[in-house]
Amino acid sequence: MAASVKPLSIIGYVQWRFNETSLGPVEEDSIITVTYDDGHWTVPYFDCGGGNIWMMTYTVPFFGYKNNTFKFKGTSGIDIDLQKVDIDQCPLSSGSTEENVFAGSARCRPETTECEHIPGLGFRRGSYKCVCREGYYFPDLAASDKFYWGFDVEHEYERKRKGLSHRYDDDFQCLPCAPGCDSCTDSSPCILALNWILRSILLAISGLIMSFLVVLVWFTVHYRNVKVLKAASPALMRVVIIGAFFLYCPSIVGYFEANRVTCCMKLWFREIGFSISYGALLLKTWRISVVFRVRSAQRIKISDGDLIKRLMVIVLVFAAYLTARTIAGMPKVVEGKDVSDLKAYLCHADWWDHSAAIVELLFLLWGVRLCIVVRKAPSEFNESRFISWAIYNEFLLSLFLNVSMIFLRDPFPTNPDLIYLVLFIHTQLTTTVTLAFLFGSKAYLVYKYHGKSQSQNDNSTALSRNSKYVMGPRPASMTSTAVSKNGYSTGEDEECESFLEKDIQEEFRRLYTQLELLKQRNMKLGNRHLQ
Repeated sequence: MAASVKPLSIIGYVQWRFNETSLGPVEEDSIITVTYDDGHWTVPYFDCGGGNIWMMTYTVPFFGYKNNTFKFKGTSGIDIDLQKVDIDQCPLSSGSTEENVFAGSARCRPETTECEHIPGLGFRRGSYKCVCREGYYFPDLAASDKFYWGFDVEHEYERKRKGLSHRYDDDFQCLPCAPGCDSCTDSSPCILALNWILRSILLAISGLIMSFLVVLVWFTVHYRNVKVLKAASPALMRVVIIGAFFLYCPSIVGYFEANRVTCCMKLWFREIGFSISYGALLLKTWRISVVFRVRSAQRIKISDGDLIKRLMVIVLVFAAYLTARTIAGMPKVVEGKDVSDLKAYLCHADWWDHSAAIVELLFLLWGVRLCIVVRKAPSEFNESRFISWAIYNEFLLSLFLNVSMIFLRDPFPTNPDLIYLVLFIHTQLTTTVTLAFLFGSKAYLVYKYHGKSQSQNDNSTALSRNSKYVMGPRPASMTSTAVSKNGYSTGEDEECESFLEKDIQEEFRRLYTQLELLKQRNMKLGNRHLQ
């Protein structure tokens, strides 16, 4: 059983007052001691008629002891003037355990402003200021104080509460910053405005050039029986046009502001178009190099179908890379700064993109090697020469573009319009120039001779023999090599292949005659008894 604890008491003295002049005798008394927790704080109140001030009172009881019994005798209190005590009406911060009955009573407009306490103003409403939130600015740019005083806010709110005319609903708001600004002092832009006039002009030019691709397809179909088109394999020419269409698409997608979708689309269009267009050109050059390096009279036949199968493998390899790159992570959009310290957003180039650029350059480097191999190979209408020019052009300009893009990105100033212009110029100087090389000479020859096919007019033979684009007759000293250079087929129709059949037969007769003479001469050298 717990022992009872006797309250702690002390001996005191009491003197009763009967009136203003008469006091009773001093009596000894025993009282209970009290602690702070035994007292009581009143809520703040306004002392009307007294001090006319805001006050709080703290009271504690006291007891007397008589006849072994404690008796309540009264309370003792202290009044505190609150005029010198600050109150904080701002909301408590998250996670705060402070007890503040006034917290959250500020009248700041929470949509655009936030409360900041002003210490030292005493016990009164409005001891705070309403400052603009992050992303907003004070509307009065000429004001020295970029905030609203809490006294004014409380006054207007009180007028609203009483139904009087007020400015609370129309005032005490901050204005939003320009898009992309984390903080600001006025409405100045923080993001570099794109030059839409320049971009629209470049887009219109790109669209106009892309519309000519339809004309090129019609050209390869309508004049498919003309020898100059037959010799160039119309099917592969249309494949090159399809690849060129994809290569032009990044200029269309790049017109819009950079985001993850447009960055991914530009990458896909570029790589697929490159693999189709330049893959077809390199394979045509490879076919010429294979046949040109044959040292026997054996006929080599590599059809267009064989090349298209190999081209599909190349395209699938590029598509597999793009799929892996997309699954591993979509291209990111990074934030840069221009010379005016304005934000600009660009597609981020990581090691995936650098790897693709290196593969492109290696692919073109292989094409350069093929062009060097076939630089002396005879070709009807000199198509291999035009293909070589296109490959050289793409290799040098792609190398220049990849080097220049390093200097157009961080840490150097960023300008999306400049990068868009560089990409547009690169596309025109590579894809458009390639199409001009491949189709310009053919269109010139076709329209010069009014597009007459071989079956309609035998003048096409004269065209192929007398044109400046065809290699002239070779001297007799080159006869031995002429057989291997002319005795091949590049996949054209039999009608086209039979064009030099008589010349080939004549070369075989000459070769046979020379071999017989060489045989007899060697026999005489080794057998002196033979006459």
